[in-house]
Amino acid sequence: MLKNLEKMSPERFLVDTTVWVKYLRGVDASLKNRISALVLEGRVFTSDIIIMEILRGAKSDKEYNMLYQDFLALPLLEIDHNVWETAWKTAYKLRKSGFNIPMADVIISAVAMYYKCTLMHSDKHFNLLAKHTGLNVIEV
Repeated sequence: MLKNLEKMSPERFLVDTTVWVKYLRGVDASLKNRISALVLEGRVFTSDIIIMEILRGAKSDKEYNMLYQDFLALPLLEIDHNVWETAWKTAYKLRKSGFNIPMADVIISAVAMYYKCTLMHSDKHFNLLAKHTGLNVIEV
């Protein structure tokens, strides 16, 4: 029964900080509408590392508190030992192939791979990660 439900589940998205920044700045109305619709459908997920990247960029206490509340309302994908294992192996494999990817990007990609989410991003490192791993990406 569970396997059938998993097959029928709509695609889930881990939205990277780079996309959230565009969303929050209102740079692209179609992106804002797309993300908002996915959030309302319960298909957008986050992780502690993405929340950290967003919150460290807050310009005021008021903005920090607003962002804190908004991001904690999203379903959270935890970075447990299994995710760390995925990140360690990914970082090693890429470094061995001559690629030095920022640690935060490796961890975010490991979260997406482990939880089988499509990573929505605007960062060239994730396209490189996708070429050398099982990471599913959408660049916006």
